[in-house]
Amino acid sequence: MDKWFDQRRIGALVAVFLVLGFGVYFVQQSQEKKDQEGRSAIYKVMKTLEEEEKSLSDAEKIPGAPVDVDARFSKTVAELKGLLAAKSGNNRVLFDAAMKLGSLYLDHGLAEKAIPGFQSATGFAKTDLQKSASGYLLAVSFEESSKWKDSVQAYESALKNGPDGLKAEILFALVRNELKLNEKEKAVAFSDRLKKEHSGTKAADAADALMKEVR
Repeated sequence: MDKWFDQRRIGALVAVFLVLGFGVYFVQQSQEKKDQEGRSAIYKVMKTLEEEEKSLSDAEKIPGAPVDVDARFSKTVAELKGLLAAKSGNNRVLFDAAMKLGSLYLDHGLAEKAIPGFQSATGFAKTDLQKSASGYLLAVSFEESSKWKDSVQAYESALKNGPDGLKAEILFALVRNELKLNEKEKAVAFSDRLKKEHSGTKAADAADALMKEVR
């Protein structure tokens, strides 16, 4: 028998495999515990958000009404940021937390403050749907913050992963943003693609009307 396989070495290898086996087990157990803690944290955040929303005045509850998110949702924001900083839970938990943080700002007209949340969400996104959703809302935040170049890049990224139902809206957004950058040829190209691939949609009609205004 090869010297490598003497009894002492076999014993040592078995011991190593046992250690590795238990190591994997404890890592899995630790990850499961961490994921559960993350899910619990998300649930806690949603309860906190519900409580803070109840405290809003009637005027602040009107869609589009200006709200100081950091002041009126201070506990929710702190809990979401804490969860993300601690990386509590798996990617899905962290993705949900980052999306909620970005949406909280964007829903109240604070697009620029929404950007970091959606940027974090794109980093945690694993599925095409997650990448498309976070990328699209990141692009919207850039656009509403007048950061046209960044919005074009984010919209193009979202277009690659986006479902068919969202692609028409993304193409129209690209038409808008390229025009804001005075990139008329690129806007025409996106408008033509929109008409070819999504003819008859509201987005295609809106893009066509927009292009007629600038011609």
